[in-house]
Amino acid sequence: MALSMIDSLFSQASKTPQEEIDRICHGILENLYAPEKSTECMNQLRQLYFILQSSSTEPCLPRNMISTLVNMVSSMDHDKTKECLLCEQILAELLPRDEGDLGSDFYPSTGYQSSEATANCFSLYLIQGNRNFCLTNLIPQAVRWMSSEKEDFNVKRQTFSFLVSIQVLHNKLLSEETLKEVNSTVSDWLMNASLYQLPNPYTINPFKKDQATVVNEVDGTPSRNFFTVLNVGQYYTNDQFLNIYSFSMLYKWLYHSHVTSEESQEVSNKSAHVFNSLVDKSIDYCFRILDQCERKPKVASDVDLQNCCLLEIVNILDIICKIEPGRVARVFQEVRRLYNRLAAEPDKARLLIPVLQFFLNHGKSVEHDPQEAYTLFFHKLLTQWYLDPAFSFDTVTFIKDNLETLCHNTSILSTYFPNILKILAWNPRTYLTDFEDILPALMSPSTATEVFHMLLDLPCVTVALEVTERCKKSEAQTLSTETEPISSLSAFQSALYRPMFNFFTRVEGGHGDTINRLSSFHNILRDMNQHPRVVVCSQIVPVLLRIWFDVVLEDASSEFGSQLIPVLLERTASLYSIPGYQADVKKVLSENLVHLLKKHPGIILDQASEIKDFLISPRNISEREEFFANLVWCVGELCSVKHDKRCSAETITRFFDTLEVLSYELSGMTSTDEGFADSSKIICMLMSAISKLASKCQDLIPRSILLLTKVAKQQQAGYLDTEVKDALVGRAQELINLLKLPNFANVVFNPDDDIETGRWHRDNTSLPITLRGIQHVLS
Repeated sequence: MALSMIDSLFSQASKTPQEEIDRICHGILENLYAPEKSTECMNQLRQLYFILQSSSTEPCLPRNMISTLVNMVSSMDHDKTKECLLCEQILAELLPRDEGDLGSDFYPSTGYQSSEATANCFSLYLIQGNRNFCLTNLIPQAVRWMSSEKEDFNVKRQTFSFLVSIQVLHNKLLSEETLKEVNSTVSDWLMNASLYQLPNPYTINPFKKDQATVVNEVDGTPSRNFFTVLNVGQYYTNDQFLNIYSFSMLYKWLYHSHVTSEESQEVSNKSAHVFNSLVDKSIDYCFRILDQCERKPKVASDVDLQNCCLLEIVNILDIICKIEPGRVARVFQEVRRLYNRLAAEPDKARLLIPVLQFFLNHGKSVEHDPQEAYTLFFHKLLTQWYLDPAFSFDTVTFIKDNLETLCHNTSILSTYFPNILKILAWNPRTYLTDFEDILPALMSPSTATEVFHMLLDLPCVTVALEVTERCKKSEAQTLSTETEPISSLSAFQSALYRPMFNFFTRVEGGHGDTINRLSSFHNILRDMNQHPRVVVCSQIVPVLLRIWFDVVLEDASSEFGSQLIPVLLERTASLYSIPGYQADVKKVLSENLVHLLKKHPGIILDQASEIKDFLISPRNISEREEFFANLVWCVGELCSVKHDKRCSAETITRFFDTLEVLSYELSGMTSTDEGFADSSKIICMLMSAISKLASKCQDLIPRSILLLTKVAKQQQAGYLDTEVKDALVGRAQELINLLKLPNFANVVFNPDDDIETGRWHRDNTSLPITLRGIQHVLS
């Protein structure tokens, strides 16, 4: 019902006669600027928009109607926001669908509207993704308006914006000749602006002829050089406004025009041919601003303007050197001079980031080693400014943009990763996605373990930074080492714990994996474990740990994995106490322990002593049951000559002895009221692992059957639930029955690798198919 009504309305609207459209347009023109008829005007605009949408052909609108629509869109009057938006949608419906639709009816040579109004309409074309074919016909007119001396400032500004937008969105539409014409015009705007201020337009004195005055430099002295964005005047002329505007758009224009040139053939020749004039003028303009930035501003607020201009000109000079590498030598001297000046002003640390980018991009051309600049930035300045949101954002962006270069060509990331991770520790919610990309670059064979420790202790880093900032604002005295602190704040003020805080807030890596008395340090920080920043930081650690393990599992050698096992065994028992944090981290460690040992089974033999020492003690099960169970499974599954030729019967026997003692002790505990959570799971895993080891060394089968029998009897008389007892006893009996047939047990407990591919379930000669056939015959 509703759909049929809608179809009927669309059908009626599509058949609206031209007389009705003219009547609606006349009503809109009468009511648009009448406040008391705002509602009636909105209804008429909606009606016109609906007709235009419904019509299969474009109705003809009066010229004064189109002119009014364009003017409304151009003004975007805040008091008529709804009307302006509707006018914009109506104009969008009127835009040509393709190149053939662009005719004199819409843009006649004698025009019904000013070139300024038409220029305003350019922006509407750029939002029409399926109607960009008509842009080709508009570009020559835009270039003519831009270079014409008759057009005023607004037209030139808007047409340049239009051409820049085309370069950004459709950079293949502008021809080489168009680029040359625009570059020539922009060069004139940059270098030929008037040095004289505009007379006060609001004061008219017929008896006194105003004497035009020269614009000033930022320090208040009259300007003796060409006009730039940093010249100060009370009133500006149109050519001065064009100068300022062209500078603000210069980087975008150069960057996207350079991309166009790069995609064509004979890049260097075309770049030199197309950009020659603009490159020269832009360099002169930037150098002039560099000189102006060395002046002390007369007005304090102009310091911010100088800083913004410095950021912009370094970016412009950077893209210019990419366009024409032959300019690097000349430009580099000025950028180096700027670096020396900024390095002496720590409050301008953020301005050094584009300078670093310039050194990174062009340092090799002049055989410049930027190590000094990297050290200053990542060591000194990052330590001072990591709390500043703008500085942190720019730093993370710089690292991401140059990740491959910094990772492979410098040691910055692997050296200063503790300082870089402070940004994440202080802003965990903001930069998680960025550090998912950055983290692998922070890891190297020599620092991966230290990065691992720092990830586990990242909430502690957050606490240390928070406490450090609080203490900076107070004048607390350092306590003696004999006084035991009662809070994280007092611990920071204690000479006993201050070195631990210093370790977590260190600047460089390579100072050790972790610290002694880590557990006691965690206890001292308990009062901060509910702090919002610390809680959020703890939530991102599992995400980053998974990425860390992905890198290790993909790239790390067996030797590194072997070194990692003792670290895992240690750190599962030493984690900062935050609700939910320990469980999440231990889950990640437990899962990746299996992945690591399955990829490098030889680690079990390399670290046999560490693993046996860990498994022999039931105390290691508490609060890390899953990790313990996974390690037991790995020993039973992977301790085999199939995985490592070094695995002898003696090796298997030593692991069997360890698990046997643990099984008897643990089973004895669960048969009383001294058991602990998930003990049944551990016992079940131990029985399976012992049976697997016995199947690989058949001399151990009698001992294994005896152990399984005793464990089953102990569980029957124990304190476990009836359902759990039955499951454990049943499992023990199944294993005993298998072990009584040694050859058969070896096949079942140690299947071929083909079981992973699914072939065992498809091949008619496979063990599962054979067993099912035998069962069918016997039944």
